Order: sequence, then C-alpha cells, then structure tokens
Amino acid sequence: MSHSALALSLLVLSLICASARPHPYPRSLGTRRGLLFRSALPPFSRRARCEVRAKAETEKKPWDFPRFVKTVATFSPPPSPVKLIRRVLGQKETDQKISLRTNQDIWNIANPLGLRFAPLDDVVMGGVSRSTFEVGAESGRFSGYVDEANNGGFTGVRTLPLDSPLDMSGVTGIRLKVKGDGKRYKCTIRDTPDFNGITWTMEFDTQKGGGFGGSWQTVDLPLNKFIATRFANILEGERLDTSQIWAIQLVLSKYAYDGKLNPKFQPGEMQLLVKSISAY
Repeated sequence: MSHSALALSLLVLSLICASARPHPYPRSLGTRRGLLFRSALPPFSRRARCEVRAKAETEKKPWDFPRFVKTVATFSPPPSPVKLIRRVLGQKETDQKISLRTNQDIWNIANPLGLRFAPLDDVVMGGVSRSTFEVGAESGRFSGYVDEANNGGFTGVRTLPLDSPLDMSGVTGIRLKVKGDGKRYKCTIRDTPDFNGITWTMEFDTQKGGGFGGSWQTVDLPLNKFIATRFANILEGERLDTSQIWAIQLVLSKYAYDGKLNPKFQPGEMQLLVKSISAY
C-alpha cells in the first residue's frame, strides 16, 4: 500500500470513529485534553453512549399534521348560526344549563344527556400517541397506545363541545365506574368553553388486571379537590365555577403536575373501560 493510500485510509477511519463517538464533554476542555480523557473510557462505555444516542434519534417520528388539524377542528367548531347572529347583533348569550342532581348519570351506554367523546391526544403538541373511545354493549372503551416520541406522552378523550353547560353546583362530585389497567389516570373538567382554558384536574388510580372479566371499580372525585392547571402546571388563586361545566375528559399522561412524572406511567398499550360517569 502506498503512503498516500495509507494516509487516506487512516483519515477515513478517524472520521468514522469521530462521527460515531458521542461528545458529552464541553469543548472548553481543549481538543487534546478531551481526546485523552475520552480515550481513557472503557470500550463498553462508548458503545453504551452510542446506543443511547441511537435510541434518542429513533424517538423522532413523523407528525400526523392532518390528524392535528382534525382534532383542533373537532374541539373548536364554528358557532351555531343562532349564536353567530347574536354575536353580530351584540346580544348577550344566555346558555340554558343542564342541572344535575345526586346519583344522576352524566354518561352511560344509553347516553341520557347526549354526550359524545372524541380523542384528544398529544398530536396537538407534535406527539404520535393515539387513542379511541368506543361504545360497546356494556361500557365505553378508552384505549390506545401512548408513545413518548417527539416529547409526547399522553392520550385522552374529551366530550365534544356542549351546547349547554352542566350545572353541578348542587352535587358533591363526579363518580366513575371503571375497569383499569393499574395505571394512574386523570379526570379533568372545564368551567369555560375555551379549547385551551383552565383545566381542573384530579388524578385517580386504577386496579391492575381489571379487563373485561374483572370487577368494576368505583372512583369518587370531589369537586372541591380538583386542581386548577394549565398544561399540567398548577395555577394558584383560581376558583372552580361548578355551575357551568363545559367539558369532561379522561387522560393518561406521562406527567403529573409541575413537570413531575406520573409514577405509574408506562408507555405502550392502555385501556380504561367506563361503565358510567355520574354525579354524587
């Protein structure tokens, strides 16, 4: 082999090694010092770092922009013609409220109030998680796949925009009858019709191994225990208006509050069977 060929081979080899090697140390250490320091690392450490880097790169997945548009359009529809005319004329909107009483079902398979649930997943912030809400012979089924790619990590189903809010000022809270998968979920409600307004949140744990053959779990969520949040960050000084609840949502999220992780979160398949949502 000629000297020029040997030099070219060494150059290519050095470039390959440089591109494969992670650079976790600041450049202020100096090139020579940095190389000497890195060369002292055992080979398995370099491989481990390369594997971590490769895994991080695979976490970037294509964003489903059409699904994002569909989701936003589903929960932010244009106003009805009657409401639009009232706004043009400057008339005050007076929404007729649906007053709830103790032990009244808000949702079950018979759907007495005509509520409909639709998915509201992390696609709204660039994620790729996906869920559905299907109504069967005995219950509703909130299920899907939670993926942490693209900094995502939540699935959710929310009631479609209501024509009239739910007046829950005469009841204590919301009661869920569910079969879960051992994960910690959130129930959220909203006291304004805004798509991204304040979210009132309460967490609840489910029993593992519920499935279709397990027993139903009753979960009571007192309205005075719901926490005001925006994008999972706690807001201070807010007061829930229980006389106008515009939305109910069920969520499985990687995060709890203020950046803290949900200790029972696991990415992958999820399932929550819902027999009823009622006032108590």
